[in-house]
Amino acid sequence: MTQNEIVKLGLTYDDLVNMQISNIIANKEQMQILVKKCLSIIETATVKDAEISMWIGAGVSDMVRQGIDVASNISDELIQGAIVMYVKGNFGFVEAKEKELAQKTYTKICCNLSLSQDYKLEVEENA
Repeated sequence: MTQNEIVKLGLTYDDLVNMQISNIIANKEQMQILVKKCLSIIETATVKDAEISMWIGAGVSDMVRQGIDVASNISDELIQGAIVMYVKGNFGFVEAKEKELAQKTYTKICCNLSLSQDYKLEVEENA
């Protein structure tokens, strides 16, 4: 959404942030299903849902900390892949070698995403 579109709709910066956060929350359940598949956990199992959800949120927060626009690109396969790698790199039941590979892969994906203009968070000029 461009700045002109935001002004035309009468949205504040906080409104826009809240919309993006709700977009992430709406996709969190879908992300959890994807992560479970990647961890070979059946979709109906709920024992580890809290841990998976925590790692998904931590992955999103870590990418935002690195200046990656997760909210606008949450449906993008690179973003989803990075989140999956973050979870695999930190989740409890994954082998040590697989965790290390997942952490390295996550780091590489984030480095590449942060170099791409398409994935960078827009910085407010008045900030």
